[in-house]
Amino acid sequence: MNPTASNSGFRPAGVLLAALLTIVFFIADTGSTNAQNEGKQLFEKNCTVCHKIGGGKLVGPELMGVTQRRDKAGYFKFIKNSKELIDAGDPIAVKVYEENNKIPMLTFTQLSDNEINSIIDYIDKWEPEKEKVFTVDVNKKDGFSHTEILRGERLFFGLIPFEKGGTTACVSCHNTITNDTLNWNPSARELAMAFMEKDGMNMYKSMGEPTSDVMRKTHGEYKLTDQEVFYIAAFLSEFNQTGEKPHKTFPNKLMLFILFAVLMTLALVDLIFTKLIKYKVVHLVVILAGLGVHFNLAVVEAQSLSRTQGYAPDQPIKFSHKVHAGDNKTDCRYCHSFADYSKSAGTPSNNVCLNCHKVVLSGRNSGKFEINKIHRAAKSGKPVEWIRIHNLPEHVFFSHAQHANAGKIACETCHGAVAEMNIMKQVEDLSMGWCINCHRSTKVNFKDNQYYSTYLKLHEELKSGKIDSVTVEKIGGLDCMKCHY
Repeated sequence: MNPTASNSGFRPAGVLLAALLTIVFFIADTGSTNAQNEGKQLFEKNCTVCHKIGGGKLVGPELMGVTQRRDKAGYFKFIKNSKELIDAGDPIAVKVYEENNKIPMLTFTQLSDNEINSIIDYIDKWEPEKEKVFTVDVNKKDGFSHTEILRGERLFFGLIPFEKGGTTACVSCHNTITNDTLNWNPSARELAMAFMEKDGMNMYKSMGEPTSDVMRKTHGEYKLTDQEVFYIAAFLSEFNQTGEKPHKTFPNKLMLFILFAVLMTLALVDLIFTKLIKYKVVHLVVILAGLGVHFNLAVVEAQSLSRTQGYAPDQPIKFSHKVHAGDNKTDCRYCHSFADYSKSAGTPSNNVCLNCHKVVLSGRNSGKFEINKIHRAAKSGKPVEWIRIHNLPEHVFFSHAQHANAGKIACETCHGAVAEMNIMKQVEDLSMGWCINCHRSTKVNFKDNQYYSTYLKLHEELKSGKIDSVTVEKIGGLDCMKCHY
């Protein structure tokens, strides 16, 4: 046998076999990576509210090494309905239940077996995240060159393309000019402030591996290089200093006032001195019209003093009452805990917010960006500076305790359909007339209300049928000294 011929005959087969094995291993590795990514996303969506891996106990137990404690079949049952295993006396389930304040885990019957398997595999193979090595100075927050700032601006506004894809300009979602509609995406101003804060947003990490469902969806097409993020950071650093220019509305009423003042002056000058217009009725019409306009503006503006109906300021955090009070049914008094015993309803502290948001780390509309503002504020020791919406003049006394506690008035009576508002606004004008009309028509709940037990005469008149109800007016609701003293 010719060795040369033998070798030449087997060489193509060997090369083909090696190529096939390479493809098989590549497909297996890709499949394993995809499965791990799927498990990670499922874990972050369903489990991170109560559990950590490698970070200690949260609401539920630490999960590192948990997959070694029982077989997968047991975990499938436990995850789908832990209460069934506890009631059946399963020793491991009962132990976990007792070690965690006898609070059973939520049921996850919506998860398929494959999804649960992906979560278990992700926990089993989890490793601490390796620190990424960047090719740029990630700690640089100022001192950028003009060229770097200009290139970042062009990338942000979509004037030049990204190297690895992404066709939508940053400014399409992150507006640079304030508008009157709620944009759940952070504005360029908010991004700049978060980036520039001490221990603030790590842009390189956020852009490299989005951690919330919202960012994964909106940034899915982007694979920015370190250098591109560096340029955008340069632009935001500059934008934080220059920022958006405030838009000034044209002073229509002022210009109308000045116009008629000028016309009346000219009419008087012509009537008395120049006498260019022969018909005095023209002067009279101009002067009367001017006086009418001035009087109307004076009355309207005087009535509007200290009234801010429709006021809806931008808050430092995009807090949605619709999400919290409406969708999640959070009681108003949980956040405004002073309403039952104080003049003011109170502004929630960082700690009140963190009672929930130590666990709920991502919002359905805004991802992690807005919630992270609370954590950064708490870390800095400074409160979130919420903007007060409902303000009464200093000479007016108003007590939430009197209305919300003693009077049992629902919050919506004065504040409107709060549970339907993404942006909180002042619904009523809070004028004295509005308050008086309410006091005249609102019936007081005397029955089983200890606060009104001293009004013996009114109680007797109610029992005898002399009156069928008691309004606020009858218990002094129109006395001047009740609100002005």
